[in-house]
Amino acid sequence: MSSRAPARLAPLLAVALLALPAALLAGCPKSSSPVTCPAGQTACGSACFDLQVDPAHCGYCLIECPTGGACQAGTCACPAGQEACGAAPGACVPLATDPANCGACGHDCGLGSCAGGSCDCTGHVACGAPGSETCVDPATDPLNCGGCGHRCGVGQACQGGTCACNAGLTDCRPGVDACYDLGQDEAHCGAACPGLACPTGATCTAGVCRCPIGQTDCGGACVDTTSSATNCGACGVKCAVGASCVAGACTACPNGGTVCGSAPATCTDLGSSHDHCGNCATACTAGQTCTQGSCCTTGLRLCAPGSPPTCCAGNACCGAACQPAHSNGLGQTYYDCAPVPTLTRITAQEASAAWSPTGGTVTEPFCSGNCYSLQTTSGCAVWCYDGNFAGRVSRPLSLSCLCPTALDPTWN
Repeated sequence: MSSRAPARLAPLLAVALLALPAALLAGCPKSSSPVTCPAGQTACGSACFDLQVDPAHCGYCLIECPTGGACQAGTCACPAGQEACGAAPGACVPLATDPANCGACGHDCGLGSCAGGSCDCTGHVACGAPGSETCVDPATDPLNCGGCGHRCGVGQACQGGTCACNAGLTDCRPGVDACYDLGQDEAHCGAACPGLACPTGATCTAGVCRCPIGQTDCGGACVDTTSSATNCGACGVKCAVGASCVAGACTACPNGGTVCGSAPATCTDLGSSHDHCGNCATACTAGQTCTQGSCCTTGLRLCAPGSPPTCCAGNACCGAACQPAHSNGLGQTYYDCAPVPTLTRITAQEASAAWSPTGGTVTEPFCSGNCYSLQTTSGCAVWCYDGNFAGRVSRPLSLSCLCPTALDPTWN
């Protein structure tokens, strides 16, 4: 008996032990009365067995020894010179002579025989490392075709020591071991090598690439020309960026846009496009903004489109004209549509706002007539807009709000 037999049977025993509870439950009799066994025997299901010697219940119920093995003292063992090989319940095999388990379980001699635990390859060729070699016929073996380790490719067979394509396949790349079915291979489709690569989405049928029904081969891809924005109605017909393809025709640009350019054509809002302002051929220069189809220096207001447009400073337009620029008498400018020298409380406030945006505003009660003053941290100025002081502003010489005099500058 081999000393390795118990070790090789240990995995089988562990698997059987895991299955034992379920198996015992399955084998339990339906009667609630326990089975009474003679001394030295154990109940397995409804029958009694000697677990020390029974090869079908060795050590535990349902632990079956390998074919040819025996149960000795509750342990399965193969006869001397044999080993348990294969899946449970396995079999005891002679490793010295078994060609499928020569010298070790699983060592297959192939076409050879086993003698003394080693493969005898007389009449054949031994391939593989010593001790694990197998006997092959290099004239027909696809894993060792013409010599050890030379594997034939997919779709090939070994014929006379040479890899050759199977029936119906063609070798389009000699020496590379690659065979193709030119009748249905999408990567090599045609009547002769190398065949054609079918478009994406196409199939190879009888050597011809075919797109699905309703699609067309456009530059190596199957597309639906009724909805493709890059192949609308026919291959190569591109809709403008922003437009879509419906029923094989490009739709109009959304929101009243205009198609401009060609690389690519793009749906454009001529009212605000910096590169296509007013029309596709007009581009605003650096520092300009397109407003209502006219280019104005950024920060200016469009008061009237045209060529050139009327672009104005100020916070509003006087119809289609610009607001006149007015002096506030202290070196700054404000804008208002009121004609010179029309002066109102509003224009006085605008004049003071041009002098300084900070500080508190107060109505000057001590000057004759209607006056308006602006108090800042550095001084105070008073603008009067009717009476004897119309059109005059006091300079901010002190923190006191002084009424203008004939010496103060005028403003408009």
